[in-house]
Amino acid sequence: MTDELAPVTPLFGASPAGRQPASKADPVEPTTESAPSSPTMRDAASSAAQSRPSTGGTPRLVSIPGGQGETQAFTAVVPAGMDSESRLRLVEEAQETLVRALARSDRSTEEARRLLRDWRGEDPRGAQAPEDGSDEAAEYEASLRLDDDETERIIERCTELGYLDDFRLAELLVHKARDKKRSGIQGVERALRDRHLSTEAIQEALAEIDRDDELERATELATERARRVTGVEPDAAIRRIAGFLSRRGYSAGVAFAAAREAVQGGARTHRPTSGSAGVFFGVTPVE
Repeated sequence: MTDELAPVTPLFGASPAGRQPASKADPVEPTTESAPSSPTMRDAASSAAQSRPSTGGTPRLVSIPGGQGETQAFTAVVPAGMDSESRLRLVEEAQETLVRALARSDRSTEEARRLLRDWRGEDPRGAQAPEDGSDEAAEYEASLRLDDDETERIIERCTELGYLDDFRLAELLVHKARDKKRSGIQGVERALRDRHLSTEAIQEALAEIDRDDELERATELATERARRVTGVEPDAAIRRIAGFLSRRGYSAGVAFAAAREAVQGGARTHRPTSGSAGVFFGVTPVE
């Protein structure tokens, strides 16, 4: 009689022949069914997550909240870094932050890029940061910031939506500097460069400025300023007014020409008569 052996049931699941251990070369793709995002941002984040160096093999201690209704937390060792789903939420949060900032005030593309580079998200798992100064702390901090690809994808998206436009911002800045502050051409250019606008936007904005009336505008401003410079020698008055115009962005030649016209020309054409007040550049003002 042949004894038949009962089939062996492995204690830990399927037999080794039918169950292969998961390897690092074949990571399990995370589920992305519940992410409320646009296809464009989803593809951007997924691509960026794949391009980031993997830190999944480096363990770190974190504090993970307990289940529903529990207030205590337990400590566990989990791999560092984020999966693509967590990365997607980080990118979406960064884009929302930028859009809110643009709703408050216009920014150049470079200003928006710098905002994103300085931005820091939160760990979606609620993990506590490792101790400062350690390699794990630096790695943890880097994982909560956008990489260059993620930053540029957000910039491109906001540009497509019209939230970012260097040419439009340059036009607004020219109007503010030229018409409200009455700045010279050099002052306008300085205002554009201070906002880190693109070279193309700056050149196009400066090309639209009428340069023929630069001296006329400076002389008008110098004449108004001359009414406040009294009781000094004419040469000193000219230097003061020219310095004022230079700070407003007028070239040295235009500034001194306008200042001389305001002081010397004004003295000739508006010489005070008996019983009237006027601009006087002498030792004492005429009352």
